[in-house]
Amino acid sequence: MPFFYGYINSTTTLQQFVHQYDNALQHKTEKEYDADFTSMSTVIPCGSQSLIERQFQSEYTHAKFQEIQLGFREKMNCVVGKVFVEGQAYRYDVVEEAIHNGELEHMNFIVGFNRSNLNINCSCLSFEFMGIVCRYALLVFAQERVNKALEKYVLSR
Repeated sequence: MPFFYGYINSTTTLQQFVHQYDNALQHKTEKEYDADFTSMSTVIPCGSQSLIERQFQSEYTHAKFQEIQLGFREKMNCVVGKVFVEGQAYRYDVVEEAIHNGELEHMNFIVGFNRSNLNINCSCLSFEFMGIVCRYALLVFAQERVNKALEKYVLSR
């Protein structure tokens, strides 16, 4: 819902706009305080045994955590295609299968991951626009955990 929904309309004067802007900002702040309080006093259970999901559970508000949980469920439709490596920079080609209008579609996304500083970015730009780690990045994080475990296993042999 837009920020000013219910506060202004096409007949709002500049003076009314300034007053309504303050009202909208105050209402938004109050909603954020309520969400923070609710998040501190209750816990939404994790839907998996993922350590990554548990970290998001402890750091995010309930609303943001529920968006992340949706990403965890949606990543099951995604697979890592190819991986390109250049030093510590990895590029993952992620393919998502989805049904649109009864037709199976394949969508391709590129996820960049830097192992040295743990920076990740995705061509979907979900994080940049909504502040939520996308399912493609979650898939890469999970893949990196598997890779690390395999490397550790191989080195211990």
